[in-house]
Amino acid sequence: MAEIISIGTAVPAYRHKQKDIIHFMSNVYGLDETETRKLSFLYNHSSIEYRYSVIDDFSLPEEEWDFIPRCDGKPYPTVNDRMKIFDKEALPLSIYAINKCINGFIDAKEITHLITVTCTGMSAPGLDLQIAEALNLPPTIFRTSVNFMGCYAAIHALKLAKLLCDATPNANVLIVDTELCTIHFQKEYIPDNAASSLLFADGSAAVLISNKIKSSQSISIDLLLTC
Repeated sequence: MAEIISIGTAVPAYRHKQKDIIHFMSNVYGLDETETRKLSFLYNHSSIEYRYSVIDDFSLPEEEWDFIPRCDGKPYPTVNDRMKIFDKEALPLSIYAINKCINGFIDAKEITHLITVTCTGMSAPGLDLQIAEALNLPPTIFRTSVNFMGCYAAIHALKLAKLLCDATPNANVLIVDTELCTIHFQKEYIPDNAASSLLFADGSAAVLISNKIKSSQSISIDLLLTC
């Protein structure tokens, strides 16, 4: 039976208060008093106090912004610029979450399958290969990726892990989901962009799923997916 054995999470270095992000949003979009008040109302009712990012601009005065342009007319970061940040920041964040997840349960070399999940970054070779090399996993390890499926991706990855465990004796499947949402900050002030900047942040989660390991704290995937 496939069971969730352990979960490990990681967040980047920069922790931003929502009230600081409101000021950032007001400045970067040039909002008037009425629009700022509307946005503040939403932020204050989000029940979110802090959000984490690989970018420090959101808590800094305008003159210290680095990633976000400080004046009209200056181009926003290109997709290539954003992917360079993802390529730099996603791996160490993922490794930290993985180590927290597997510590006390298995060694990295015992991982039999690796599934990476993201909808905020893409590179070739991808994050799955970077993780495999960083952990010195066997080159023959089963690797696959779930990309650009949004929030549903986590469920899809769990279903895939269950299929692998059902088909493979002594499977230790590691799912690693790493999202850097804040690198995709958009310059146009529309409801969707305002909502994404209100809710989403950066972080990584690793999940160990096995049909081999027994733990008193494990959760059956069958039970989870039928809830």
